[in-house]
Amino acid sequence: MISSYKTLSLVLLAAVGMVLLAGCNDTLRQFIVPVPQPGGNPGSLGNAVVLSSNPSGNGSTMHIDVSGDTLAGIVTVGANPIFLGKGGSSAFIINGDSTIASYIALSSLNATVRIATPDPATGGPVAGGTSSSGNFFTANSSTNNSSVVSAGTSSVTQVVTVGSQPVAVAGNASNSKMYVINNLSNNVTVVSTTDNTVIKSSILVGAQPIWGVMSADGVDVFVVNQGDGTVSVIDTTLDIVIATISVGPSPNFAFYDPNRERVYVSNTGNNTISVIKADGINLGVTPQILPIFLANITVSGAPVSVAALNDGTKIYAALGNCPAGTNHTNLVLPTPAAGNLASCNGTQVSVIDAVSLQETRTITVGSGAVSVDVSSDATHAYAVAAHAGTVADIRVANNSVITFPAPQQNLSCSNPSSCPANVTQTPFMVRTFP
Repeated sequence: MISSYKTLSLVLLAAVGMVLLAGCNDTLRQFIVPVPQPGGNPGSLGNAVVLSSNPSGNGSTMHIDVSGDTLAGIVTVGANPIFLGKGGSSAFIINGDSTIASYIALSSLNATVRIATPDPATGGPVAGGTSSSGNFFTANSSTNNSSVVSAGTSSVTQVVTVGSQPVAVAGNASNSKMYVINNLSNNVTVVSTTDNTVIKSSILVGAQPIWGVMSADGVDVFVVNQGDGTVSVIDTTLDIVIATISVGPSPNFAFYDPNRERVYVSNTGNNTISVIKADGINLGVTPQILPIFLANITVSGAPVSVAALNDGTKIYAALGNCPAGTNHTNLVLPTPAAGNLASCNGTQVSVIDAVSLQETRTITVGSGAVSVDVSSDATHAYAVAAHAGTVADIRVANNSVITFPAPQQNLSCSNPSSCPANVTQTPFMVRTFP
């Protein structure tokens, strides 16, 4: 046994000697390759995309890299942009001339922007949503129809007649229907995404519906009724309203939280965020399980936008202190100067504990805090400060803030320190991708 150990030791010693001798030749053999790590706060791949208007030319989207806390690129879009939509990996921008720009959101450095020109019979798109087919459906407020923008060609392939003054579209990849919210006729039109035909012309909801959001599983649609302070809940199998929930006065926006299966509604009339419990909705049992109102959370200003981390821990609300009733149709319309944006002087973002449903702190981000969204990895929140011309990148772990200036009105001015003062574009909407 001892002899065997000696033999093995000699073999190993000889092998080591051969390696050392081989290392003395002229060829460098590198066995460990260092991998550079990104700076900032590492996280999953993602971009925060910020839409800005530009009084001196075309507006833009600015991309902030989530993992590195760095500026990833600036994409020029059309004149007087009014809405930023999210569809899978694509960003859709509605411009003031009714054109629709689209591009792959995570390729901002080499983005190929495609422009869809609306059919002459359409006009006044103010919002839109992406369907399970990938097509983008617009709400054409002035012509009472919806344009279908092809995901493949970025051209308008069809126009669908809906209700009076459509203002929003709700849908996602989990459902083969789109729900067009009609503000003036107080109803919702249901459109099939397979052949773009109307399935149901009118589902009556509350007064002056202004926004809609579909649950992650595609089973329910939550319609925000600004006129009577309610949320109508539509079952997408039956296409009927199964519940009407009172929230706060002048609600304007809703966010669906897939982690806790809740809907958060920002109420511009009484400085609250309403919470609706939306899990386990089931009409097939007795007694029926329906969504219920959980709480109204008082915040430190008038909220105009809300988002929740998908780990279920926190909610963020942009406290723009805009006039009651401010929403995406009157924030920058008919022009940024004539919309409500000029009166939105709030400077803070509210941080809300999603367990206790209480505001725990506020973070100052700058004047004109009108839009907020969160990263998919739950590490960052982003808030625009329209009047300050900046975007706040909030690190969730410690509430520290990195501030990014909005793009210059003249994008050829490459060195901001040498550019004329106060010539940045005006940021007013943020969405995160993916």
